[in-house]
Amino acid sequence: MTVSNAEPSVEATVLIVNYNSGRWLARCVNALQEGQALPIPCRILDNASTDGSHSMVPEAPHIEMIISGENLGFAVGINQLAKGVKTPYMLILNPDCLLRADGLKRMVQELNIHPEAAMVSGRVFNLDGGEQRGSRRRLPDPQRILKELSGRTPGAGVDLVDQPAPIEPCEVEAVSGACMLVRTQVFNDLGGFDCHYPMHFEDLDLMARIRQAGHTIRLIPDLAISHAGGISSHHRPLAVMRDKHDGLWLYLNKHCRDSWPAWSR
Repeated sequence: MTVSNAEPSVEATVLIVNYNSGRWLARCVNALQEGQALPIPCRILDNASTDGSHSMVPEAPHIEMIISGENLGFAVGINQLAKGVKTPYMLILNPDCLLRADGLKRMVQELNIHPEAAMVSGRVFNLDGGEQRGSRRRLPDPQRILKELSGRTPGAGVDLVDQPAPIEPCEVEAVSGACMLVRTQVFNDLGGFDCHYPMHFEDLDLMARIRQAGHTIRLIPDLAISHAGGISSHHRPLAVMRDKHDGLWLYLNKHCRDSWPAWSR
């Protein structure tokens, strides 16, 4: 599949890293394109899937499929897909998400009217309608992680899903990594994702660096995004747990070292 070299007629390019997502990948791509007069450019990197999921995506001039002979991981994959993107925005989307074009349009509009913001997302929901953990959250630090683990201080940790959702679009510390619209120039200026992260926390690391660079992040609370979650990793729960632990350790060492006493590590 190839992508036209013409100048983009829409404001965002969709970037998807796929690994054994089954029919979810085709559903994700089709949901975004449904009813669109102008097709949305989409770049997909398939990380050596063995389930044939990449072959289920319809061929089209606006869709580029890159087949990797090995699993490069999420961060490396997105960084590769981001090279040469011409649109002002990039939608980094998990293959098991469902987002319609009107939802993407709302996110583009939100960044258009907030030039200080570099990233935006909506609220992410499970297939049963419950809001996912990570849909609304704060950036982690050692104190918040301990409060989260203790469970004694609701809303004082990282996850904010148990707290009432805001009514209007607003500035937040972090959004869900399953669906992020980011300014292409800011992403490139920051060097993209940090590829040292094994699989998790590279999204929060990017958000922390966005804020450190003087930009903001916004949430559209009434924009609902459906996310199956764990489709690519449900068969390797212990490895996922290890990767999350390693990712959190790297994040805290990178961003919170000065406020993280050695005795508490």
